[in-house]
Amino acid sequence: TTALLDSGAFSCYIDQRFAQRHEFKMTPLNHEIRILNADASSNKGSAITHHVVTSILIGGHRSTESLLEHNPRVDWEHREVTFSRC
Repeated sequence: TTALLDSGAFSCYIDQRFAQRHEFKMTPLNHEIRILNADASSNKGSAITHHVVTSILIGGHRSTESLLEHNPRVDWEHREVTFSRC
């Protein structure tokens, strides 16, 4: 199974076409957020225009709350997440 592990990072972004293709509910922002590259040039991706709420469910465990409660072991090299305190 392939999954995105939500670790509560400050900011996470998702491609609009991906969100549309997977039927995520997209809520328009009141104001666009410009995207700048590290050299302050405008990013060709334009701007952030929508907000999307995502949630993952793995074996009955949902998102950040379960990660905090169960403190899973993440093996990035082998791409495995082990919930050992369930």
